[in-house]
Amino acid sequence: MTQTAVNPADQARALVDHRYRSAVPYQVEREKIREFARAVQDYHPAHWSEAAAAELGFSGLVAPPTFSSIILTRMHREIMDSLITGYDPTRILHADQVFDFGRPLVAGDRLTCDVYFESFRHFGDYDVLAIKSVLIDQDGMVVQTGSSALLARVGGPDPGLAEAVRTVAMSPVTTRQGRTEAVVPAAADSLAPPHAPRIAQPEVDFADLAVGTELPTRTVRLSRGDLVNYAGVTGDVNPVLFDERIAVASGLPTVVAPGMLKLGLAASFLSAWLGDPTALTRFRAQFAHNTHYLRIPPLAAGTVEFRGRVTSIDPRRRRATVAVDARAEGRKLFGYAAAEVLFQQASWASA
Repeated sequence: MTQTAVNPADQARALVDHRYRSAVPYQVEREKIREFARAVQDYHPAHWSEAAAAELGFSGLVAPPTFSSIILTRMHREIMDSLITGYDPTRILHADQVFDFGRPLVAGDRLTCDVYFESFRHFGDYDVLAIKSVLIDQDGMVVQTGSSALLARVGGPDPGLAEAVRTVAMSPVTTRQGRTEAVVPAAADSLAPPHAPRIAQPEVDFADLAVGTELPTRTVRLSRGDLVNYAGVTGDVNPVLFDERIAVASGLPTVVAPGMLKLGLAASFLSAWLGDPTALTRFRAQFAHNTHYLRIPPLAAGTVEFRGRVTSIDPRRRRATVAVDARAEGRKLFGYAAAEVLFQQASWASA
């Protein structure tokens, strides 16, 4: 009997306004936190020492801000393995990512992930899927949310990739109502407070900040071994991250660092400045521009220089927005990247 090939675009379109729940809850483990911290070069003591984490008011090691990218990577793979099965994984680009941090993840957390398919459309040589992820802890509280835009290349090499990314980078999407699993619970849009109030303790004095304040520059080095290590820690098995031939065949200039690794390094840069990795409340970055590749040579390390600048201040809420610039060999690595930072000297429950 002849089998009809399934069109992945039809599969993706049919998922819009539906929810998918992770097959297995994710257990946040102490050693995994340390492995991830090493992979994103984040050396804040709270990621390594229970005593340092306890000084910040936590019962176990605190995960770096983008630790949940491990869970998102697993969820994206589940979706492509079981729900949208026709795309070539080496031709899927991560165009845009937003993290909203309700509270830090801590060793011992047991997390369930719900994914909401918010929109699907076709643009040029790309199918574009926007999804929202919601992390729920063992007590049923929403602790983080995230939004991702994934581009699946269905045509040949596209010189207009930069324009495609700018066009599809996520904007607020209104979810239609009335279909099965279509309604996002209110908790998905309003982050819950942590189990117990705590004090945000950034070392930077909010009174010293002004629009235009520049952060100290930080330089990091990445080798291909670092890429393999990050792939192993996060479970990202896409061969374009470590196989030169497949990377070139997929249209990349060489082996390049994945967008989520660059975002993790950027979050580490911010944490080092703040002195408190839990002060980040939101981080957004745009990836996948033609010139935004972090190319890693085979026998040497790539160098990335991170800079930051305060672009807005909210005195009433004691929050600041910081634009992040990352460059390698003079090339920008983000189309856009910015974080919102909390300087509130009060409990998170009231922030």
